[in-house]
Amino acid sequence: MAIGSDEEKIVFNGKLLTGIQDLSFVQNVSESPVLSLGKQTITTQITAPTTFSVNVSKLLLNTDFLRTLTGSTTISGQFQYGENYLDFNSGILGGYTFNTEVGSIPTIDFNFEIFGDVSGANSATTSTAETSKIKEISQTGIQVTFDKQSTNAVQSFSFTENYTYETIYRLNTGGKPSEIELIPPVNQEVVISMEVDDNDIESNFSFLSGSKDRNRTIRTIIQYDDGTTQSFSLENGYLVGQNYSAGVGDTIISNLTYRGHKIV
Repeated sequence: MAIGSDEEKIVFNGKLLTGIQDLSFVQNVSESPVLSLGKQTITTQITAPTTFSVNVSKLLLNTDFLRTLTGSTTISGQFQYGENYLDFNSGILGGYTFNTEVGSIPTIDFNFEIFGDVSGANSATTSTAETSKIKEISQTGIQVTFDKQSTNAVQSFSFTENYTYETIYRLNTGGKPSEIELIPPVNQEVVISMEVDDNDIESNFSFLSGSKDRNRTIRTIIQYDDGTTQSFSLENGYLVGQNYSAGVGDTIISNLTYRGHKIV
């Protein structure tokens, strides 16, 4: 079993995320110089609200809490590092990428934007920890269902979702958005690496004849050693890239990239 960082912790909506591997955030201040009329002085003017961009990499739990925040525009919580604490509010999930391969522990990388306050706190906020354990993926633990033959053994898989939001500002709101709305569709991407037994190579120019399939559904089930599962589904998918590689005497490996979108 792998263990994440004990020093870096994040609380999202009262839930303490575990298995944190990396955490970084940056403050985005938008200012432009302004030359005062009739004076040889230059001041600055704020051109956009100040935000914080946060990137996190963590080990994926078999019932991960993060995916329940899709589309949420009211994430609040706390960063914890040793005895240091930072409270935040008005956060939104910008997207995430799930990665796994046979014999490894899955990871999830996600980013979010904070449009509200970020301020120091004297103590850790009240939270409940994620209770699911971190598990490795067995040799037969990645099951992908789509229009390729099931006899091809999947070696690795990644799934990405990205979200677009519209922020609405009104007067006398202290520089904070009065509304944040998720704008559909949600953009998705899947990368599948698998051994080639009977996989057909698709024509790169099928879009010219109108034969390109743009309505694929690719469903992946990740099964852990304890029998629990997690599933990911790409909708309205279409192939955007494929490559094949093999060393002398090695099995041919196919890498397929699909993009899709879903309405929320």
